Amino acid sequence: MYFFERNEQFKNNIACICDDGCEYTYQQLWDMGDELLEEDEANAKAGRHLVLLQVSNDIESLAAYLANLRAGNPVILMSKDADQSLVDGMKENYGLTGESANSEAPGADKLNPDLALLLSTSGSTGAQKLVRLSYENLQSNCDSIVEYLGLTSEERPITTLPMEYTYGLSVLHSHLAVGATIILTNKTLFNGEFWEMAEKYGATSMAGVPYTYAMYDRLKLTQMDLPDLKTMTQAGGHLKPELQEKFAGWAAETDRKFFVMYGQTEATARMSYVPPERCLDKPGSIGIPVPGGRMEIVDDEIIYYGPNVSMGYATCTEDLAKEDENRGRLATGDMGYMDEEGYFYITGRKKRFIKLQGKRISLDQIQDVLTEELPDAKAGALDLAVTGEDDREIAVWIAGRKADNTAGRKADSTGELAEAIQKIFEEKWAIRGRMVSVKEIDRIPRNTSGKIIYKELRNK
Repeated sequence: MYFFERNEQFKNNIACICDDGCEYTYQQLWDMGDELLEEDEANAKAGRHLVLLQVSNDIESLAAYLANLRAGNPVILMSKDADQSLVDGMKENYGLTGESANSEAPGADKLNPDLALLLSTSGSTGAQKLVRLSYENLQSNCDSIVEYLGLTSEERPITTLPMEYTYGLSVLHSHLAVGATIILTNKTLFNGEFWEMAEKYGATSMAGVPYTYAMYDRLKLTQMDLPDLKTMTQAGGHLKPELQEKFAGWAAETDRKFFVMYGQTEATARMSYVPPERCLDKPGSIGIPVPGGRMEIVDDEIIYYGPNVSMGYATCTEDLAKEDENRGRLATGDMGYMDEEGYFYITGRKKRFIKLQGKRISLDQIQDVLTEELPDAKAGALDLAVTGEDDREIAVWIAGRKADNTAGRKADSTGELAEAIQKIFEEKWAIRGRMVSVKEIDRIPRNTSGKIIYKELRNK
């Protein structure tokens, strides 16, 4: 049985507790979704067709999403906050010429029968390139997450990530599969009502990307009185070693579990995880493959195999009819290695290596080293990113320079900071200053999951 289907075992369980305090059973959640579909006369007559849903962490979005999956309608998810021009562009690109569910949308003859969901590859709501996910992809990854996290109907996760983002969506899928109660909120971590809800409704778990964990740390989550909180999960990028050590240590001391995980939209959500008991002695590792998956290193690249590997990409309507092009194999684009115990590590992105002065250099490694070596960056008073081109130069982009009392100093002037950066390049990589440029900008562009959008930097 798929996680989105009506499971009589759960019908009286509380499925969601919302921002307004209202509770909805699974039966009510299913009925609401069916009613939303029936209210649209064109939808009722259309048969199986493509649907675009603009969603947020609310009951109507979740009900409509699940109902369309039950009806067999492949869904494109976008944020309710997405710019209208991006929404219009998506509709035009994929043949959705009217409302999101209508008779003019691509129908069954243009859709692969296994196609269930289309998600942006980057978490950006405006990307036209979408990942094609099948029903098997969704369910297999859901099952493996349930298994390694040990989820039961007693869980009460609180939403901390957007529904249209693969990681946030996987939290919903895996908990719906076991009949758990989701605390469904659009409140941010900086809103006191978020923490009131977490305490009042007994949140048992929280998820987060590296940026989220930086906020957890700033808000002193480890000092909060949250007795029901038992599990913390992290994915969506490399977590600073000191934060991994801090949260893993706190979890071990307080009888909680802290999971570091690795995944991509192209693999539905999760590909590997670090068991909580190994988090402290495997710093920086992305862990071992999830149940049902397998990983290997081929020419220094991490290759993943499993039933959760997507069918491929779509850039236009014609691609929606394509067969499974990946056949269970995903070249992740991440370079790395496996240690003697079978734990995997990432050393950088394949596309983020350049050749400079005859040397092969990882821009991700440089970025990590600078973040660690520059006091303001390490203290969170300075945000930075690194880009580069073969045999030309490396650009260090800096933003958010301000006084940082926690570091016991003020941010350097741009000139002094540039000198400090160039000194690090000379000492660490023997790269002379003329090959390095330091550029100050207002902010480092990031997508909804907190990842840096390097393309925007290169276009500046």
